[in-house]
Amino acid sequence: MRRSSVILVPVLIFVAILAIVIGGGLYFYNGYLYYSTDDAQVAGKMLSISSTANGQLTTIVNVGDKVAAGQTVATVAGVSATGHKTLSDITSSISGTVVQSSAIQGQVVAAGTPLAQIANMDNPTVTAYIDESQLNNVKVGQQVDVNVDAFPGTTYNGHVQQIVQATAGTFSLIPSTDNTSGNFTKVSQRVPVIITLDGTSTNDLVPGLSATAKIHLH
Repeated sequence: MRRSSVILVPVLIFVAILAIVIGGGLYFYNGYLYYSTDDAQVAGKMLSISSTANGQLTTIVNVGDKVAAGQTVATVAGVSATGHKTLSDITSSISGTVVQSSAIQGQVVAAGTPLAQIANMDNPTVTAYIDESQLNNVKVGQQVDVNVDAFPGTTYNGHVQQIVQATAGTFSLIPSTDNTSGNFTKVSQRVPVIITLDGTSTNDLVPGLSATAKIHLH
């Protein structure tokens, strides 16, 4: 009995060490092959619609409405400098869906007043933020597996279309570092990467959905 115990202990130790070695090897191998980030969001072609004249809104589209390029999305009734009544049609330059409406029919607006947002999701993209240490590894054209939180179990295939030549902090109103004091703390920066989805069914995707991106490095 004692002899069996003496033999069993080294075997268990060996198995444990082997498991650690294999697990560590798989972890580093996976890190060599892929880079994953859950700091990613679905995006699309967005268009902001603003009033082109002063006056009263007589018509305006509603959230959820489908519009075609060139379609009138709002009409403003006003008065010209000579006192004549005018109607100004405001059109959309893209086809898409109205995702936001910030004005109502009958409202008095001025030229430049925001009226609506239109999103075209025919060719959706994903904006993923990668750590700056990965810049040498991530390349345009690399394959990407995208999972969207709203649709678990569905993987969208894509590729890296663009690596933005600036960090996310560059576009922030609040800087991520403060060099004015003596207490400087280095903060790892994030770089936006634009991912194009390749021919997969993306009809249900809407701007802003959270996603996870797995980039094939090798």
